[in-house]
Parts: sequence; structure tokens; C-alpha cells
Amino acid sequence: MKMVEQLLKDHTKNIIICILGAFVSALAVNCFILGSNLGDGGTVGISLALKYAFGWSPALTSLIINTIVIIVGWKFLSTRTAIYTFIANTAISIFLDLTKTFNTGIDNFVINATFGGVLVGVGIGLVIAAGGVIGGTSVIAKMSNKYFDIKTAQAIFVLDGLVVLSFLFVLPLTNVLFTIIMLFVTERATSFIIEGFNPKKAVTVISSKNEIISDRINSFTGRGSTLLNGKGGYGKHETSMLYVVVPQSQVTRVKKLVNEEDENAFLVIHDVRDVLGNGFINLS
Repeated sequence: MKMVEQLLKDHTKNIIICILGAFVSALAVNCFILGSNLGDGGTVGISLALKYAFGWSPALTSLIINTIVIIVGWKFLSTRTAIYTFIANTAISIFLDLTKTFNTGIDNFVINATFGGVLVGVGIGLVIAAGGVIGGTSVIAKMSNKYFDIKTAQAIFVLDGLVVLSFLFVLPLTNVLFTIIMLFVTERATSFIIEGFNPKKAVTVISSKNEIISDRINSFTGRGSTLLNGKGGYGKHETSMLYVVVPQSQVTRVKKLVNEEDENAFLVIHDVRDVLGNGFINLS
């Protein structure tokens, strides 16, 4: 019974996040993107192109296109992802219609591209963090992430860029160029939401004092570290390597601790995409 209750609780939370993400994305379209006749990526972008060309409702066309794409891509997604994706894409079509009268009255390319990009990115990020995707290109991006280990946010950016090029047939060049700028903002906002508010960094240290450094880092961060045996490629001397993953906010302090113990230590800091276990929570 407890397992069932927990399952329902988890799904309810994720579904709410998917719907919230869809609502934020719909607000971005009606409040900012349409204010300057900008484009967008994914099926929403295709729907906007159809609106500019033929005056068709983005709410209706996005629903039709998304339904077709989800049916085609269903087998490439897990059941959970497919259901969340269906909910998110249905919700965004509904919200596009419900918020179609929302308008900030701002006709400024810079403001609309910036805030539109941020809100779209936040909306997409929330849906992906919950386990779903928004739009046809997002489904393809999710497939790329699953089978080719391509970062989801980057795949979305590339695919959406191809969609944006189609706007050259229905919008002035200025609008298309600002749309491209908006996509950069969207990609950054999406990555920020997916990777978390405090991204993680992996730190590798090569030093003769790694045991002392490990104790100090563990004492400061509360995280475990790993000592690995190694051999120098030039001198063939036995050495040790220390590996630890810490929040980005602690990187500066870790560098200072290493320098205090060994000024000649070799230190490498890596970006980390996914971290699981030991108190770390993965959202991507």
C-alpha cells in the first residue's frame, strides 16, 4: 500500500510540473513571442509559422502535430515519458488557447526575445526535469539522448535551429535573427533548469599529499572522495589521484585547500552532467 501511495505521489508531482511547464511555455508564446512576430523551435515553432503564413490557430495545429509525432515516437520513449509527454503537449495546446488574449503590449525585439526565451526555456526544462518532453523536436532530442548520449538541451537547440530557418519564408530577416538569439537564451535556460540551480563539478588532483588533501576536502564538503593509483607517463613514478564531485559553489574553496597543502599539485576541474547517489539528485 505504501508503495502504491508513493507511486501516486511521485506521478502526481511530475504531472503537475509538466502542466506548469506547459503553462509557462504558453505564456511565453502569447505574451512575448507573438508580440514581436518571432518564431520558435519544435512543433510550436511550426505552428507559429503556419499562423504567420495562413492565420491558423497555434493551439490547434500544435495539438495535431504533437499528437502525430508522439504516436510515431511512442516506441522510442518509455511508457512514463510518453504519458508525461502527451500530458505536457496537450496542456500546452490548451494553454495556448486559454491565454491567447494575454498581451504585454511590448513591441521590442530585445525584450520579447530575451524574456520569451527565458520562459520557454524554463517551461521546457520543467517538463524534461519531470520526465517528459515538449514538442516534436524534443521527442527526437530525447531519442538522441537515449541512444547517442547527446545532451538533450543541445539536441533541442540544433533541431529547433532547423525549424527556425523555415521562418525565412514567412518573416522578415530581422525577426528571424532575433528568433535565433532567443533560441540561445532558451537553450541556456533549459540547461539551467535541467542541470539544477547549483551544477556539480568533478575535481581530479594529482599530488604526493592526496591523503591529507582528501581528509581536508571530506571535512569541508561532507562528500566522500576516491584515491586511485596511477603512474606518471614520463618518469614512470607511482603516484595517486584524488577524485571528488562537489557543488560548483564549493570549487573555489576546494582549489584553495589543495593549494594550501601542495602548491605543485596538478588539479583538473571537469563539468559533470549527471550525478547519482551519495546525496546527489539527478534531474536530467
